Amino acid sequence: MKETKRAAEATAMSGAQHAAALSCGMTPRHEPAMPCATGTDEKPVPMRGSFVRALRAEALKSKHAAPLRLAIVLALPFPLLAVLGALLAPQAGLTYAPWNYWYALLMPVAITLAAASVARVDARLGNRALLSSGVPLRQAWGAKVVWCLILSALSNLVVFAVYAAASIAAPQGAASMPAMLAAALALIVASSWMVPTTLFLTMRAGMLAGVFVPLAVQIALAFSWSVVPFWPACPPSATVMLPTAFLPVLPSGEPVGVGMDIVETVSQGDAIALALGIACALTAVLVVAGASWFEKSEERR
Repeated sequence: MKETKRAAEATAMSGAQHAAALSCGMTPRHEPAMPCATGTDEKPVPMRGSFVRALRAEALKSKHAAPLRLAIVLALPFPLLAVLGALLAPQAGLTYAPWNYWYALLMPVAITLAAASVARVDARLGNRALLSSGVPLRQAWGAKVVWCLILSALSNLVVFAVYAAASIAAPQGAASMPAMLAAALALIVASSWMVPTTLFLTMRAGMLAGVFVPLAVQIALAFSWSVVPFWPACPPSATVMLPTAFLPVLPSGEPVGVGMDIVETVSQGDAIALALGIACALTAVLVVAGASWFEKSEERR
């Protein structure tokens, strides 16, 4: 009788534990399926390092893809042309017209193609991989922008590296290393507005619009630098004007002459600072607007 009573008590206790477990979301194997209600609503803890993880993911997606190759390959033709000219005609020295051709023609192509390729990686799959990653959408957008800016910086630093090596081999007529580096950094900042613009248009309207609209605006205003009333307020025009403050080449690609007024105008510190500040402000506005659109558009899916 005692053994029967003990068995009945054990069975009752087991049943009570089983019911309590189920009420707290436990499975029959006592594995938690969902948290037990505590009577208070707990807010989800934001994930730390989400932006860094998103940026790393963008880098991994482009590691062996088109964006990284485009950033490097498109930066090489014109600098190598300058090196070839310096080797074939060393008495003429190193010329900077090919650098002008880079930032007036090929750099906009490289930036738009790389940014459009980055945008298409996720857009081709309906952003499903991005949405399932758990990264906040604003941070995911920011990671895309930063990665594209890194690719733009890579392109301009490749051009700088080739010219730096060429200036050591053919020092005649070469600009100083700090001046060439300053020109490369100024180009990264002045052209940065193209990145969020290309990302937005590619995701919103497709590859053709994402590439050709910002490319057309950049090239049209760059070639119209002489008729722009106030070039520091126009980043596309500033892209071809700013390098003249550091390199011996005019916005038209011609060599700089002695006593040219345009060189003195562009080289003023206030004009350079204003042009870079306006470019940064425009890019920041476009990034914030793009992040807001991206977040709302994906939440409606």
